[in-house]
Amino acid sequence: MLAILCNPKPYKSPPSPKALRPTSKKSFVIVRSLSVILKTMAGRSYIAALALVCLCLSYHLEITAATEFTVGDSAGWSFNVQNWPNGKSFKAGDVLVFKYGQGAHNVVVVDAQGYDSCTAKSGSKTYTSGNDKITLAKGTSYFICSYPGHCDAGMKIKVVVN
Repeated sequence: MLAILCNPKPYKSPPSPKALRPTSKKSFVIVRSLSVILKTMAGRSYIAALALVCLCLSYHLEITAATEFTVGDSAGWSFNVQNWPNGKSFKAGDVLVFKYGQGAHNVVVVDAQGYDSCTAKSGSKTYTSGNDKITLAKGTSYFICSYPGHCDAGMKIKVVVN
């Protein structure tokens, strides 16, 4: 397109560098204007690209800054684990890892009422892999084992995320 604006001859083959030189004052003004526009767009594109890179880096740093917590530490998801969160600081994006023998327990996401009564509502999100990873969101999260008697034996946790 630049070759067409700068050289009024019909386009036949790739122009030589000499053909790209303006042939009149009008052509010179057009080439100069295009040059300024392209430089301005390139500058904006550069700024937009730089902003995008910064955004991606900050997102990556936020993700990599998350901490993985094994619920119950070395004992894993087991009885009398309800005090395990005490003294720990959780933030949004942190991951809880529930380790237990598959088939021996489960992890059910419940609300405050389900936590207090050790009951899960129908349709509650249930994990059963034995190595469940749950990413925390801001607020309070409640988890129980819904196997009979397990929650009542302290197999439940309440996690507060700031």
